[in-house]
Order: sequence, then structure tokens, then C-alpha cells
Amino acid sequence: MNKSKLIWGGIVAIALIFAGFLWYSTYKAKNKLLQGGENGAEISSFEDAINGDDILAIDEENLDEEMENFNAQCEAGEWLKIADQSGSQTTVSGKLRRVYPDDEAAKQFSGYSYFIEGPESIALAGSNLAKLDYFEDREVEVQGVKNSEKKELAVAQVKCTGAETNKNVLDERRKLMDYVAANINSIASKKAKYQKWAADIIEFVDESHAYVEYYDAVEDDENSDVDEDTARKILVEAAAKAGGGYDLKVLAYWEMGEDDYILKEGSDKYEDVGDTNSYQYDPEKNKWERID
Repeated sequence: MNKSKLIWGGIVAIALIFAGFLWYSTYKAKNKLLQGGENGAEISSFEDAINGDDILAIDEENLDEEMENFNAQCEAGEWLKIADQSGSQTTVSGKLRRVYPDDEAAKQFSGYSYFIEGPESIALAGSNLAKLDYFEDREVEVQGVKNSEKKELAVAQVKCTGAETNKNVLDERRKLMDYVAANINSIASKKAKYQKWAADIIEFVDESHAYVEYYDAVEDDENSDVDEDTARKILVEAAAKAGGGYDLKVLAYWEMGEDDYILKEGSDKYEDVGDTNSYQYDPEKNKWERID
């Protein structure tokens, strides 16, 4: 047999074996994901094994849907079960906070991941606490078994409360957001450079003041060769008109710099405010979704 043919035959055989191994690894990992395993390590190992955009897209889509479902459950004030707890249960109310090393208010809860900040601040303990991530910085009620000596609460269930479930507040926010989305080109401090402005994110400081982020719709044009971050931001003060609509006063204006927004006009009177409520516009669903 010709020696070169033998060599090439060996190379082809090795390539086929390697390709088969990769296919089997991907197939096996994909089955783990599609079977709905909750083990985070399995999902991570799958992503690491194939490093594929398709799976990442599926995961992101699932997360978006899960967040949407959570927001609906939160606004309805429905309880979310965290874990079974035995013993007499009590209810604690306040803002659900995550423990961060550089947060002075959280130092007393070092060793925990979450705590309630309120009339009775208390650490949250127990299993399945990762579910609490969605509730971070929201007003909640938490039921569980209290350990007064350790100043902790073993969590059984949690629900949103206060402004998070106030239908009037939520309806007024949506009205204002819809108005901003429809009128952003007349609200914005300057005209769009290429096409027209498109509203993206609204961050409420309170019910009368909000940050509005928007961008040039040219960025949504797949055929455009514009390679520029056109993002802008304004701080507005809103007052509802008797006959409908709003009077909007622009208090500050930012343009996007290399890494972050740069203040160009006005002053940011709310830069030190801690808690805000952010929504992002989904053009495909034609609706605003809470994102924090």
C-alpha cells in the first residue's frame, strides 16, 4: 500500500474518532440540560464542554421567562415557598438585602447571604435561599422559624408587599412609561443623529422622578454600518396633566463615554439614592418589564 495513503488514512480515522467523541459529549450534556436538572454544575459543565451560543441563548431565554413570571407573582403578592420549616413560625417585614463585604449596614450579618432591613433587622437562614435573589432590594414579608439568640430566621416562604403590590402605583408607572416610549423624541434634549430615539430603560427614583435611557434606533438596523454607542440618559420630573399625558421637565442630561455615561447638562440630584425601580422596554412584546 502507498505509504502516504496509509498516513492520510490514519489521520482521517483519528479525526473521525475525535469528532465522534465531541458529538457524544455534547449530546450527553444536552440531554442533562433538556431533562431539566437543577444542578448548576451540570449546566456549567455543559456550557464549558461545547461553549455554544445556542445553549447560552436557550438559558438566557429561560431566565427572561422566569423573571417575567416572578414579576407577575410579585405584583400579585403571592407567596413563594422556599423550604419546609418545623416549629412555630413568625413574619418579618422590610427590605430584603443581600450581604456584601463592603456594605456597612450588612457587617453585622457577615456569614449570611441575605438579611431583612426593617423595624427588626434579622439574618435569613435555611436552604434554597438562592430563590431570594429575585427579591433583592424589594419590600417583602418573610415567614419562618425565628432564632432570637442567633438573630436569624429560617425561611419558609416570602412574598412582595408594600409598593411592590400597590396596583395604583404600578398602573401609574406603566402609564408614564408608555407615554415616555411614545414621546421620547420630543422629550429628549437633542435630536437623534441617525434615525429616531428609542426608549430602553426607565429607573424610578420615586413616582415623580425617573432616569430615562434611550438610543438611536439605527442600532436596531441590521443593515446599518454605524459602529457607535448612541446611548443617552436624562433625569426627568413628571407631573400628570388633568386632561391626560404629562408635563416632563429634564433636570439632567448624559451622553455615553468610553465606559459610562458622562453628565453634559444639569445636575444629578439623586446620585446618592440607594433604592430605585428599573424597567426595560421589550419591543417584541410591546411592554415594559421590571429588571431589578
